[in-house]
Amino acid sequence: MTAPGPRPPRLLPVPAVALWSDQTVHVPQLRLGSQGIYSTGPEMRDADGLLWPQVFGPETGEPLYAVMDPLKQRRAMEEFRCQVGMGPATRTPLGVLWALPLLRGTDEDPPRDWEKGVLTTEPPVCLAHARVAVRKWLRLKEGYAAFFVQEAELYAIKGTFYPPPPIGAPPFRTTRRLDDPEARLMVADLLVRRLKKATPIDLSDPDLTRDAAPCNRLSREKTS
Repeated sequence: MTAPGPRPPRLLPVPAVALWSDQTVHVPQLRLGSQGIYSTGPEMRDADGLLWPQVFGPETGEPLYAVMDPLKQRRAMEEFRCQVGMGPATRTPLGVLWALPLLRGTDEDPPRDWEKGVLTTEPPVCLAHARVAVRKWLRLKEGYAAFFVQEAELYAIKGTFYPPPPIGAPPFRTTRRLDDPEARLMVADLLVRRLKKATPIDLSDPDLTRDAAPCNRLSREKTS
């Protein structure tokens, strides 16, 4: 009798905000106008009028777990959607669920100041998919902490800044607040929220996730 072979590893869903290898993030040719930078062709702008890149290509090939699709990241952050399933993130009386990289307390990576507010580009998660996020995203795989957050203000964008003439400096990556006039000189690729009033939780607690349903299944049930 032949002994059974090893059981194949359980497949986990690819986070919905991950970019795929067959996709391309495209920044159109830019011009400088009185209101900031603009494209002479089709543009992708958000509700604040800020410029975003375009994403072309099918979600095929290999998932790039270290890279987020800028348009899906923006949608997840704007609408409090789970970064894995793109359904509603878990929300309780304590707030919305976030899993954030574990900090090391160095000068480059200082402890979080929740009174001042914690800036993050990580979208929220639902309880059922939280374990996928902490296994698949590179920053979270190196260590994470989970919180229910009561205040999550849309605060800034990260992206490429295009200095206007006469400076003539090359473009560079930076962060600008949403109300900063210089944000009009950027192509954004990540939306930033400022988090406050956080309650830490333990995602390894089985009682916390035992009855949690995947957020995308809940979304399908509501529309059926």
